[in-house]
Amino acid sequence: MVRIFKIPLLVAIITFAWTNVHSQTQVPIKQLLETATKNYPAILAAEAQKEASGERVKSTRRTIIPDINASAQANYSTYNNLTGMFYPEYILPVSGPPSTENLNNMVWGSAAGLLMKWEPYTFGRRGNEIKAAESTYEAGVAMKSLTLLEHNVQLSSTYLDYLLALQILNVLESDRERAEANYEQAVSLATSGLVSGVDTARFHTELSKTKIKILQQQNTIYEHKAALSQLIAAGLPENLVDSSFFKVLPQVSEVAEMIHPREQLAMAEWKTSQYLFKAEKLSWMPTLSVLGTAYGRGSGVQLDNNGNTFVDNPSDGFNINRFNYGIGVQLAIPLTQIFRYQTQWKARELEADADKQELEKVLLALNKQKSVADNTLITALAIAGETPVQFQDARYAYEAIQSQYQAGLITFTELIEARNELVTAEIELRRSYWEAWKALLYVAAINGNLEIFLNQL
Repeated sequence: MVRIFKIPLLVAIITFAWTNVHSQTQVPIKQLLETATKNYPAILAAEAQKEASGERVKSTRRTIIPDINASAQANYSTYNNLTGMFYPEYILPVSGPPSTENLNNMVWGSAAGLLMKWEPYTFGRRGNEIKAAESTYEAGVAMKSLTLLEHNVQLSSTYLDYLLALQILNVLESDRERAEANYEQAVSLATSGLVSGVDTARFHTELSKTKIKILQQQNTIYEHKAALSQLIAAGLPENLVDSSFFKVLPQVSEVAEMIHPREQLAMAEWKTSQYLFKAEKLSWMPTLSVLGTAYGRGSGVQLDNNGNTFVDNPSDGFNINRFNYGIGVQLAIPLTQIFRYQTQWKARELEADADKQELEKVLLALNKQKSVADNTLITALAIAGETPVQFQDARYAYEAIQSQYQAGLITFTELIEARNELVTAEIELRRSYWEAWKALLYVAAINGNLEIFLNQL
């Protein structure tokens, strides 16, 4: 019975241990990127803009739907009228036969109806407007991808800066231990009379300088953490440190061809301006409309058998008792507007040419930057291969000079110089790894694919 109980317990312990190890091996930078994608306002705003442009595509497509308006009205007015034409824009006409005199009697009138207007065929204008809207949506998608890429690159770069700051802090803390050992050594040697008592004070000063550098570096780390928290728009996870960047160098590998979001954006904007130009160029074409109506009217004015008007009850105007309906086709042809449209066409054409040149500019910049990024990575890897040699030599030199100082063979200055050279060499070693990963991140950014960077983690 005891053995049966021990087996499930052992399985549970192993499972818990594996889960704990697995959680510890998760790459912190990927957690930060996932959090930023969910929370950062600029990314969410780009997503909303993309969705908005998608709704505009639907709206443009729905212009094929007829316009049908329902209306109802009531009025209280006189009913004096004459035969003849006048412009109705600033005058409300009165219907009915001519009146023999002006009467001040006012009666009620009413009407209700439906009016339909439909443009089933636009001679190509609607089609180009739909394509322009679709290209605008493509631009929104590209802008979302570009915003996400640029933010993730910035976040990754800041994270690498944070890791480098931690590495430098570790170097400075190791240097503080050496400074403390040098100070204690100087005190012992000065007591025995092997070195001057001044060395004790000078070593104490160097120890103080190292402590100040540590405080400054801690402040730098705090600034990097604040920047990371801002870039993910949330609190930082506990497990944020990843020392693997300073143990393994990235590898140069083939990069799959991929269209950069900036190129996609420029291409979509050029397509949009082209379609808008085509739609504008068709503005001189006729407008074909199908019109339909159905309405009823009521009036407080009545006609007797002789055709004379009279008012029996002014409120009879609310009784709708006359109805009409009809349908027809209208073709409107702009005659003189073409002279105004020509300047609009030219403006649209120039805008399309400008967007094309902007696309060429983006392609030129990306091609050159890809070449620079590839060379930067190769150079960074070559430098990272040399810095371990400098570090090993500097450490050997420091240990040798420290022994010589203990024997009273060299001065304080030579020991301090050796120690500073060791600190510099160790920082440059770690910085060279940091620069190699930064160069890989640069390659990923220029190729528009952050997976180039993440896949090597």
